[in-house]
Amino acid sequence: MKSLVINVNPLETRIALLEDKRLAELIIEREEDRSVVGNIYKGRVDAIIPGIQAAFIDIGFEKNGFLYVSDIAGAEGTGDIELEHGVPRAKSRKKRAHQQAIETMMKKNQYVMVQVSKDRLGTKGPRLTNFITFPGRYLVLLPTINTLGVSRKIESGKERDRLRKVLRELRPKGMGIISRTACEGRTREELKEDIDYLVRAWDKTRANYERSRKTTLLREDLGPILRSVRDLFKEDFDRLTIDSEVEYGRIMNFLDQFAPKLKKKVRLYKEKKPLFEKMGVEEEIEKALRRKVYLKSGGYIAIDHTEALIAIDVNTGKFTGKKQLEDTVLQTNLEAAEEIARQLRLRDMGGIIVLDFIDMEYSQNRRTLIKRFREALRHDRARITLSEVSELGMIEMTRKRVKHNLIKALSQHCPYCEGSGMVRSVTTVTFDTLRKLQSLFCATREKHIILQAHPDVTRRLRGENSDLLKVIADRFSREVSIESVSDFHIHEVHFLRARNRKEIELDMLA
Repeated sequence: MKSLVINVNPLETRIALLEDKRLAELIIEREEDRSVVGNIYKGRVDAIIPGIQAAFIDIGFEKNGFLYVSDIAGAEGTGDIELEHGVPRAKSRKKRAHQQAIETMMKKNQYVMVQVSKDRLGTKGPRLTNFITFPGRYLVLLPTINTLGVSRKIESGKERDRLRKVLRELRPKGMGIISRTACEGRTREELKEDIDYLVRAWDKTRANYERSRKTTLLREDLGPILRSVRDLFKEDFDRLTIDSEVEYGRIMNFLDQFAPKLKKKVRLYKEKKPLFEKMGVEEEIEKALRRKVYLKSGGYIAIDHTEALIAIDVNTGKFTGKKQLEDTVLQTNLEAAEEIARQLRLRDMGGIIVLDFIDMEYSQNRRTLIKRFREALRHDRARITLSEVSELGMIEMTRKRVKHNLIKALSQHCPYCEGSGMVRSVTTVTFDTLRKLQSLFCATREKHIILQAHPDVTRRLRGENSDLLKVIADRFSREVSIESVSDFHIHEVHFLRARNRKEIELDMLA
């Protein structure tokens, strides 16, 4: 069972893909940080940097976009093309390495048609490509590249040959066509309708480019809702539920043109209870932010992010099984493999990932595990490479992200633990505070100091460590008053002058 659940409000749009009533993917787009990926612009070359073989392109944003030589149509070595998350790339590094220099292809103040392939990040402008793409429901049109390709996820050799033959006949002269996975099983008429629509869109965009005299937006890509309907909502879905009447109307108009048969599966949600709460999605999102994910058997997986890689550890937890140890371990590993595959998609984890399954004695069980894991990964749209299971139960893999990482989208870096997940203990902070107090008495002549700290720290200073505090105060003939501040972080300690309650800067103690 597959369904799309879409929650719309003025500040953000959330799109949840549910499989067997469990959250498999989550797309979040906030109004304050709207994506421009897929938009096509008429840009002006503002600067060419030979050292990095890139050009900075003015497309009307505060920050210029940047265009690498490998993303320019017509560069040598870019004839053999494939789509990587919707962005055309030369298939091999060798071909990308033999491209001509960017300074021979472009000049300052030249106008060029570009498409955004990556949103701006931090202080960097958006990444651009000159390989223009027009994604349809079944096909992607590449009007500036003469190429033809079939999605690698269509596994049947017979179907691949059929599609190549049909697309070769339908492909517009001088343009490229690459089939999407949804192309599988489609008739010649359906594919022709898709191509005709995309060619009309290209003709309109090209006319806008030739007509405009300055940098401008030529074509805006579909918003997150219609993009998800186009890319995800297929015949194998049971339902699409949305809580916005306006967006419901847009979806129905869109499907009326592209997939009329799917209109009966779209439902407008009108109840007062929030849609995501009603469908159990809010609870799933909250779980997706946790480090530990518990399995039905009682075992769990622990997910840790480091600078170099992501480590996922499998543990039996409370699960002991009813048979021998090896059977318990295998059952836990198999359940963990399916949950890990789901978490990879949901959190959109990328880069190097190391999976530490529980050690298994028999090689047959390791083969069973890798087979189950490969099957569970089949629904993942990201590109994945996978090693075999080692004798220690380790699997190494790489995964390319499809969208923004969920953890980064919904949370922010902790300023206290700095990503370690650990903070200093109450004992450590208490002793550190006493040391700072002693240094403070050496650096200032203040007779009366007010010490403000977290309640757990002040409790220690008034209780079991009060003798230490008294020894220090008596030694310097000073008076110390303790104040508990409930909203302080455990690390936070302030020293105030009692006469005017002004804080004493600890920098003076350095």
